[in-house]
Amino acid sequence: MIRISFSQVQRPVGQGGFQTSFLHSPDLKRHSGTVSRTRISFAWAYDCGSDQMSALTAEIRKVSGLRFNVLFLSHLDSDHVAGIDRLLLAASGVDEVVLPYLGAEDWALHLAASAASGTLTSSLLDLAADPAGWLGARGVGRIIFVAGVDDDDAVGRPDSIEPGRHLPELPSQDPDGTEDAAEPMETDWSRPPRVLDAGDPASRRAATALLAHGAVAAVRVAGQRLNWVLSPFAFRPSAAKMATFRNALEHHFGCCWTAKDYANFARSTEGRARLRKCYDAVWRDHNLHSMALYAGPATPAGGPRLCTAWHGKFVRPVPPGWISTGDFDASVTRRRAGLLNYYSPYARMVGQLGLPHHGSDLSFNPGMLGAFPRLRCAIAAVGPNRYGHPGSAVQTAVAAAPLVDFVRVDEYPSNTYRVRGIVPAWT
Repeated sequence: MIRISFSQVQRPVGQGGFQTSFLHSPDLKRHSGTVSRTRISFAWAYDCGSDQMSALTAEIRKVSGLRFNVLFLSHLDSDHVAGIDRLLLAASGVDEVVLPYLGAEDWALHLAASAASGTLTSSLLDLAADPAGWLGARGVGRIIFVAGVDDDDAVGRPDSIEPGRHLPELPSQDPDGTEDAAEPMETDWSRPPRVLDAGDPASRRAATALLAHGAVAAVRVAGQRLNWVLSPFAFRPSAAKMATFRNALEHHFGCCWTAKDYANFARSTEGRARLRKCYDAVWRDHNLHSMALYAGPATPAGGPRLCTAWHGKFVRPVPPGWISTGDFDASVTRRRAGLLNYYSPYARMVGQLGLPHHGSDLSFNPGMLGAFPRLRCAIAAVGPNRYGHPGSAVQTAVAAAPLVDFVRVDEYPSNTYRVRGIVPAWT
């Protein structure tokens, strides 16, 4: 049997989120040897931010020098992206950054939300003003914006991925004779993202592209798709709310500004105050765009697979799939139903669920737990905060769910959560 070995880690960064994951196939290496940093064939991360920056910095240091194939950003709140600059500078490169699609008013909305919460930074202003330049200068090759859905949209299912059925032919040795090398793995989107701008490597500007709703990333090696997918689900605010916000922007700033213009407005005290008025006219809390991610097998090839999870001294067998939810608001019935319907093809492979919005009672519904029949760990990424995260109602609901454990990952290294295992590479 050809196998995939994987490791997914929720890192202890406190009130925020930083998840890193690594994939390789021990059966596809050209030479024998032990797995090391240099032999990670595919790596991705989900978010990189925290309100406890010392804990986040320590975790970024642990992955310094690695190259990431994909960095997923669920949304642009400071506690999810405050470490992006440091991560990009510490990594040896990032091929793609994937985040929800943002038009000019969407960028203005995130700037307004950050102004309202007092978390607006110069890095976010620079990113909003010129995403391709800011990310490209930090080693990112391509930015992929994921088309989102709102509560009124019809939500389908992710594209089906058919893994390969045979071992690809590999060279008998590495061209440079290097021992212990691993066959490289690549991202293979089920639908090619539509090019928005080709970018310019010479001037270090990243390319930009738009990914259709439903498209997923398979992992390919030697021309064959492995039995592993990265499946994003992006949510956007309702058209009605965005129309109200757009009217407020026009009232305070006039018409037809770009994201760069709004970023420049936000550099002044007066501009930030006007943005905050626009935000307060529509939103009272800033659960805006958010992108969930399923990472795990594309199909349950060979029957159920159990892997091993560690959390402190706690060890237990778990299914390999993991759904991260960022700050997704699962309390809204239609929104929750859309996400659960979308991820239903993977439901029986999900062993880990990142609780929405750090385990907030206001963003949760117990139906999230029952949608995944083999769920074993519900994870709250939390630290010192003034919001009462994780909520008592969430913890009570998890305690009442059969076979599901509540897992708190805070700023202490002993509370790192990781899952490792092996699944079939092909069907």
